[in-house]
Amino acid sequence: MAVSLRSRRARLGVDRRFVKIYIATFIGYMSNGYSVTMVYPFLSATTKFFLPDTDTASINTYAGFIVAAFFAGRILGSYIWGALADHFGRKPVIAVSISLMAACTLALAFSVNYEMVVVFRALLGLSNGVLVVIRAVISESSTDANQTFGFSMLTCSWLLSAVAGPLLSGLTADPITQYNLTLSDGAVKSFLTRFPYSPPYLLNSLVCAVGAAAMIFLLPETLVKKSKQKQVLSIVDPGLHSQMQELTPVNGVDESSIANGAPNATDNVPSQEEHSVKDEEDSGDQSHLMAETTNGHPHASNHFQWDSETCVTKMKSVVARAAADVRLWLADMKSLLWSRTVLMIFSAHCIFAVFDTGSDSLFALWCATPLSLGGLDFKVNEIGITSTVISAISCPFNLFLYPLLAKRFSSLHAHQLFAVVFLVLILLAPNIHYLALIGQTAAVWVLLIACRVALVTSTCTCFAAQCLFICNSVSNEKLGRINGMAVFISDIFRSTSPALTGVLYAASLSQQSMSIGFPVNFYLTFIFFSGSALAMVLIMACSPSNINYKKA
Repeated sequence: MAVSLRSRRARLGVDRRFVKIYIATFIGYMSNGYSVTMVYPFLSATTKFFLPDTDTASINTYAGFIVAAFFAGRILGSYIWGALADHFGRKPVIAVSISLMAACTLALAFSVNYEMVVVFRALLGLSNGVLVVIRAVISESSTDANQTFGFSMLTCSWLLSAVAGPLLSGLTADPITQYNLTLSDGAVKSFLTRFPYSPPYLLNSLVCAVGAAAMIFLLPETLVKKSKQKQVLSIVDPGLHSQMQELTPVNGVDESSIANGAPNATDNVPSQEEHSVKDEEDSGDQSHLMAETTNGHPHASNHFQWDSETCVTKMKSVVARAAADVRLWLADMKSLLWSRTVLMIFSAHCIFAVFDTGSDSLFALWCATPLSLGGLDFKVNEIGITSTVISAISCPFNLFLYPLLAKRFSSLHAHQLFAVVFLVLILLAPNIHYLALIGQTAAVWVLLIACRVALVTSTCTCFAAQCLFICNSVSNEKLGRINGMAVFISDIFRSTSPALTGVLYAASLSQQSMSIGFPVNFYLTFIFFSGSALAMVLIMACSPSNINYKKA
């Protein structure tokens, strides 16, 4: 048994050293997925609770603002979290991010109006740097052999959270109305009456707290600073380290300039005696200032007598530093995007974001569409059951299938294979409608679940592979920023994809489109997403093969 387990780990390239990191990132990423998906079951109900006089059509619009607020916040914060992770390290940044998410969901539990819900959902998205930083953690802590398993584990974590989030929030939302509870405790009844949708948010806050604890106690710091790289180099190759030390400037002054007798080469370097004299003068000034303050005249000191010109100068200095930081960030973004490889991967990632998010919305709309218009005429609970079963079945496929195929061929080939599977299956999926027309209910369910499992496995594999390609396109010290930029750009497309899908699908069901028939009838949106997948395949076919491996 132990031998077979070791051999299985060896086939996947999973080392025992990384198990703790994988567990921590799995829990942390679940807090991200849970926070995104838990709001969907009671989205319309909570909007109607805060806006009782609003008509049904407007309720859907206001509910959409709640969803859009989260993605708008994440778009604004993604690159910032990546830059912070590159500067301060992965562990503290991701722990702070999940802790802020826990605080935001706790505030959402006590929302008193619609505006408060929108604002804190936006702040929840702004504080969500989990997706950005965890990608960097997986890339840094993995090798070329087990990198695919690490990213596959993230997609599996997302699928589980996509099941648990809506399921648990649907069971706990507005318990008094949902279960006709008669509570004897007046305080509890009053609380649940005033905040009927607080239980799902409180549970979400607890999930985020567990995720933050996992980051603090299980996750080691994976970002290696340059100073530590020098220490490792001195141990591994002392000769090379000593050569680098000889080339390193001393006290900020280049040794070659000193040897050549350059003017002012050493004048700006204060001696030890000058340091001691300056320290005595500073201590004397501080003692004098303290004496003036203790005499009851804190404003008598000349240190605080700033005129307006000095204040303006200080403010200009602060503004100049901020402007310099912004220019530095923009230059850094430009340098990252200047690479042809990065541009190709980002283009494919944006196309993927469109059909990944849009296809989920499309299947929900198509399943609810009447048979006369080319749909399956499913009820709401049947759509929910289908989504739950599909996510549960897809988990083991996503966890093991992609790493095994990538090990046998390569990540790029596995990505292309599953993208082709997606574009073929999404073209064939609408034909299930004809089985529903003749009353073959069992065949409809079997084919629909099989088709959706294959499609979900394909999209999850493409997502995991693209995360790997993004991380492999830069060196470790830029992983946070490149992933932050990827999330920033792809979320713009993800936030617009459901609206685009709805408009395109509604147009395909119009009387004029249905009268024309194929391909502008209910097939139209499926053909659009198949074409998007084909464009992604063509872009990735031009990508270099070195994106399969980590950049040195």
